[in-house]
Order: sequence, then C-alpha cells, then structure tokens
Amino acid sequence: MRVVLADNDPDALELLELDLRLEGHVIVATVADGAAAVDACDDLRPDVLVVDHRMPPGIDGVEAARRVLAARSARHVIVYSNYVDPAVVASAESIGARWLRKGDLARLRAAVRVDHGRPGSGA
Repeated sequence: MRVVLADNDPDALELLELDLRLEGHVIVATVADGAAAVDACDDLRPDVLVVDHRMPPGIDGVEAARRVLAARSARHVIVYSNYVDPAVVASAESIGARWLRKGDLARLRAAVRVDHGRPGSGA
C-alpha cells in the first residue's frame, strides 16, 4: 500500500512511519499540516491518507480529508486523532473518511490493510 502520513507532531509522525513501514507499506510522503497532505495526495495519488485532525495553522484533518476524497486523490482516508468530538467524528464519517482514536496502532494497521480492499473504498 502507498501511504501519505500527516501529523504536526514529529514524534507521532515518526512512530506511524516506522510502524507502517514494518507492516510492509510504502510511505510515499510525511507532512506536518493539512494543506501539505492535500498537495501530497494530489501529486502522489496514494492508496491511503492517514491524517491527524488538529494540525494548526491551516486546515484541519477533516477538511483535508474532504478535499482529498472530493478530488479522489487517495482511495481511502483515515483520520487518526486524540480529538474525539461526536459532531466532528460524524462529519468525517459523512464524507467517507474513517475515524480512529490515536494510539491504537493495531487498529490503524488493520484499517490500512482492510479498508484498502473493502467494497466502496475505491479500491
């Protein structure tokens, strides 16, 4: 799987990159903000974008997900965040993104693997 990772926390980004590489995925870009995530997906057309929700300044992860999914520049988007507000989660899910609580790497690994081939995921 070709993956773009977006998180403004360098340590979190490094951990995600290491973990998903060890799972056999190709990390095609790591970026620190929402706009850069959109640009990376536009340029690289990954299978999956894994994006944090809060990445100031600029657009948040849900808006980045909306833009990427609208442009079809990634097949699937996972918003991976500690920020869990039911309205924001519902907003992300309503545009076709998946929301996962940050810190559960096993669930993230499974989501990256499973969602890629899931019916309706664009795969």
